Amino acid sequence: MNIYALTIQNHGENTVWLPSTAPLSGQTDIAFGSVSTSCQIVSSSALNNEIIITKDVAERLRIPFANRIHLFLDEDTIYIGPLIGIFTAGFTKSSIRPIGKRSFFFAKLLSNEKKVGGFAFVFGAHHIHWDKGTVTGYFYTKTGWEQHEIPFPNVIYNRLPNRRTENETMFQEIKQKLKTEYFIPWFNENFFNKWDIYCLLQQHPLARAYLPDTASPPTIEAAQQFLDEYQQIYIKPANGSLGLGIYQLIQRNNSYYCRFRDHQGCNRLQKFPTLSDLWGKLLADKNMELYILQQGIPLIEVNGRKVDFRIHTNKDEHGIWQVSAIAAKIAGKGSVTTHINNGGIVKTVEEVFPKKEEQTKMTERLQHAALTLSRCLEEQLDMMIGEIGFDIGIDQQNNLWLFEANSKPGRSIFKHPKLKQYDELTTVLSLEYAVYLSKQMITAPEALLT
Repeated sequence: MNIYALTIQNHGENTVWLPSTAPLSGQTDIAFGSVSTSCQIVSSSALNNEIIITKDVAERLRIPFANRIHLFLDEDTIYIGPLIGIFTAGFTKSSIRPIGKRSFFFAKLLSNEKKVGGFAFVFGAHHIHWDKGTVTGYFYTKTGWEQHEIPFPNVIYNRLPNRRTENETMFQEIKQKLKTEYFIPWFNENFFNKWDIYCLLQQHPLARAYLPDTASPPTIEAAQQFLDEYQQIYIKPANGSLGLGIYQLIQRNNSYYCRFRDHQGCNRLQKFPTLSDLWGKLLADKNMELYILQQGIPLIEVNGRKVDFRIHTNKDEHGIWQVSAIAAKIAGKGSVTTHINNGGIVKTVEEVFPKKEEQTKMTERLQHAALTLSRCLEEQLDMMIGEIGFDIGIDQQNNLWLFEANSKPGRSIFKHPKLKQYDELTTVLSLEYAVYLSKQMITAPEALLT
């Protein structure tokens, strides 16, 4: 897709000049986000990749500043932008850190808009002006954060920080209203539930081979059956994240062991004579309807510590899945998971597989699995999805297993110095997919709305 330089011209009125290469066919209106206006549209051979718009038209459309943009056409309207809204919560009164600790992530995301083309901004529930059909959005520019009142966006990328916030009635109502009354597509609109994802993937023949045996809700009888078959199992919150609230149960030499993280954040290992004792001491007060029971996998190890892999996939400007990052996560000492907050460390695939042939083979297998699972999930899910973070393990027989799929993947792997370049790639691809969705909604909306 071509990217054009948008210039806002102070002299003249009610006119837009487009390069003669733009395939005009009688358009009389120009649109930005949800707002359109009639104006004189002139094709100029003097322009190359530039669009010039008079100041009065820019003000009617609420275009905040000159930028690099895309141009989409339908029967009577030229659409410029697109206008990409990133919906979140947790705003502060600070002009330097308006979204608190996450301001740096959003700044990095928005700063890539010039590479991709379009206007990207962050907003929350209290920034929507329903009566005017506008939003007060936070833009990140050369001079820092700026607020501008703009029209409703072409597309919305959901970056609400946690499930609790996302499930609040207010946020659900806002999402439904913008989707159903304003026909604004959302992507990654929900956090994933582990049990729901397992059930969906179980229905897809290409995904089934990657799934550990899983049941819900966990019962002591089911746990014993799993232990008899697999010797180790995991009990996980279906809506958990960051490895919190996970219990590893091991049956060995007529005893039962449980590895978990206590309320003080310390990794614990306790021994029990029976499963009933373990269950009564550690799990009896849990609402098991909110948990899943999963087969334990004997993972490959590095220096005696278990390893799994985080693979990010993103859709690109053509709506095609790409692998955007792969990292190895090595469990901390005594940890039930490989998560960084549990003492885990991040390594590159090259560091885990120093032999070139093995490295290439494992990378290709991990990429193939992640892309297969991305396509399978997309087919099964009733929503648009532009990025996924997979946690995939390799067992000691070199079989691959899916442990988790995340619709709002964390960014901790990108702290590794050799993975920083992929941090930018994932954010660029998220914006590229937003541009793709915007174009689809303008030029072929029936494909998205069916």
